[in-house]
Amino acid sequence: MTRIQYIFILIAIFSVMQSCTKKNDDIPQVSKEQKRIIENLDSIFLLAKGVYLWNDQLPSVDRFNPLRFYNPGLSEFRCYENEIFEITQFAKDVETGALYEQNLLDLNRPKYSGIVFRELQEREPQNVYNVSNTFGLSVVIRNNILRLLYVDPNSPAGKAGLRRGMQILSINGEHVLAEDSFLEQWKKSLSMSFIKLEVTEDGIKKREVRLNAASYEINPVVKQNILRNGERKIGYFALNSFTPIQNARKYLTPIFLSFSQEKINELIIDLRYNQGGYQVTADYIANAVVPISTNGKIMYTEHYNRQMQGGNSKVLENYKLYDEYNRPVIINGKEISLYDIDYSVEANTTYFHKDEGLTDLKKVYFIVSNKTASASELLINILKPYMDVQVIGVSEDNLSAVYTYGKPVGSFGIPMDQFDLYLGMYELKNANRENNYFKGIKADISLNDDTDTDFGMQYDPAIAWILGMEKKRMELKASSKIRKDRYSFYFNTDRLIGNIKNRSELKIKMK
Repeated sequence: MTRIQYIFILIAIFSVMQSCTKKNDDIPQVSKEQKRIIENLDSIFLLAKGVYLWNDQLPSVDRFNPLRFYNPGLSEFRCYENEIFEITQFAKDVETGALYEQNLLDLNRPKYSGIVFRELQEREPQNVYNVSNTFGLSVVIRNNILRLLYVDPNSPAGKAGLRRGMQILSINGEHVLAEDSFLEQWKKSLSMSFIKLEVTEDGIKKREVRLNAASYEINPVVKQNILRNGERKIGYFALNSFTPIQNARKYLTPIFLSFSQEKINELIIDLRYNQGGYQVTADYIANAVVPISTNGKIMYTEHYNRQMQGGNSKVLENYKLYDEYNRPVIINGKEISLYDIDYSVEANTTYFHKDEGLTDLKKVYFIVSNKTASASELLINILKPYMDVQVIGVSEDNLSAVYTYGKPVGSFGIPMDQFDLYLGMYELKNANRENNYFKGIKADISLNDDTDTDFGMQYDPAIAWILGMEKKRMELKASSKIRKDRYSFYFNTDRLIGNIKNRSELKIKMK
């Protein structure tokens, strides 16, 4: 008897017990939809037992009992999310007892693992994001004052000349007096696919902007320029997401070429709101930044659990390997499964390969916050063994010590029904085998995040510090008290998150 058959027998027994006083015609039957959801719940846990990074801490399937997460009163997606959350509550640091996946930004969600509708994933190769906020802007509310946090240059908002730091005075003719009034007007605008904003940059001059919702190709670079201070030439760009490599190359290659022609000797990469994306894009940026002498040296390694490294995760035999066009990969007439992949450290070591980009950088600065995560942290960590790296932390509360999100863990999507399952699957270590930032990378210096100021401006606290503007430095030190302002962030949903590995990058075992 298979496990699924056993589960359905239990359901049938339960149904009979619940309806023993009814006529036989009233006995509830297990529908095809129920059967599908229950099978998926079972599959999620069985996959975790095989591929989860901390699978050795998971209980037996009978003790865990995936069936308990089936709830007809919830959407199936919520049932899966509830199960995944429970799975992540077993993974603990054996030395401290701390949960690896405790998410301090949202205690009701795992830090690393999740599930997504495949429909969302299939949009990515086209680089067009039909985001829920199709105006292309994100906002921050500080003490009931509404400002633009960032704007995608390709979006309707970007094309209208809106930028970070601008204050929004009214939406659709209604003054924004509090967070509640903003949310009310915002929901109306999303439903109408139109928004009218009254904005000001200096508090004096006002202008009206009308935006129509539209799909757009995301531009991950929200600002770039060159800063000069004496003999110092410092390239700057603010990167919002590690988008698919084709998209990232399109927007980053011209920037690196411009920086190279201008012979910059330092570089600032602003990742303060960047929650990650594709690992291969972090590889590309690292190769563009490091000196030529790193060619052929280790960039980073991926460490799967022992079961996967040993080729013993048999559950993967049930899951096919698909190419970038979502077609099964076939070799010598055989459909390849995820079990046929080599998960050894040797097969999952990435090396530097520099053939373009910058060659004479003396130093790289990263601007980060507690929202900086995943592929952003990977980029910082892999450059540290080879370059002079300084991390500048910013926070809305002017914290004495800023830490990034803390995600030295990656994954690839496992196709399951109409979903892709992303479990924390492997640790990422740099050339020095360092990855001890589960609680975040601590900034070398921590400053205020001035949301009134546009990206790349000299009077942004982080940039002022980097430029060594002594008067500004003294002001920054004097204002280092923790602030008590109330902040709310509303991010656009156009950004990818995580350390995502494309299935096309997986290496098939040599036989």
